[in-house]
Amino acid sequence: MMNKRDFEPDEMTELDQAKRERVFLAAKELFGRFGFKKTTVDEIADLAGISKRTIYEVFHSKEAILADLVMFEALSFRRSCLGQIKHISDPAEKLRVFCSLSSDYFADNLFLGQVLADDQGLFAPFLTNEHYLVETGIKEIISRLLVDGLQQGIFHPMDLPSAVECIMVLFRGFTYKPPAQPEDRYAWIPFVLNAILAHQPDFQERG
Repeated sequence: MMNKRDFEPDEMTELDQAKRERVFLAAKELFGRFGFKKTTVDEIADLAGISKRTIYEVFHSKEAILADLVMFEALSFRRSCLGQIKHISDPAEKLRVFCSLSSDYFADNLFLGQVLADDQGLFAPFLTNEHYLVETGIKEIISRLLVDGLQQGIFHPMDLPSAVECIMVLFRGFTYKPPAQPEDRYAWIPFVLNAILAHQPDFQERG
C-alpha cells in the first residue's frame, strides 16, 4: 500500500535521493514550525542549501514536497518498526513491540503525527489521499499481526475489521500526539493485549 510516488531509493540516482532527503529535512522543520501555508519554497531551498530551480527539477510544486515528505516519513516508520519485529515469533509479543515502537517513533518524529492528527487543518487541504494511504498501511500491519495470533490460538475469536478499528482509535490517541508524561506513552498497549488474548497473563505497561 505504501506506493504513492516513485521516491524509493533504488528507483532514482543516489544524487537525486540525497537532494530529496535534504529537501525533506528542511521542509519537515519548516512545515512543523510554521505550517504548510506559511512556508515558502524559497525558505525550504535556503534551509536545504539547494537552489529553488533544483527543487523544482525534483518536485513540481510545494504540495508535491509535502505529499512526498509524508509518504517518505510513513515509509521510514514502517521500515523501522517491521525491521525490529520480524524475528519475533510470538504474535502477542510482536504486537506489543510494534505498538511500543510506534509510540516511540511518533514521540521522536513529531511531524508525521502532526500531519495525521491535523487538529487545526494545517495540512489536510493540501494533501490528496496520503493520509488514507498511511493509515491503511498501519491498519494492514495490525491486521496481519492479529491474523497471526488468531491462527495460532493466541488471540480469542474476534471480528477482525472491528478489532483493527478499535486498536486504531487508541493508536491515534496515544501516538499521533504523545502524552505530556512520557511514562503514559505505553498506557494503551496492555489494554489492547488484555482485551484480545485468549489466556490472560495480564500484560503490564512497558516499553
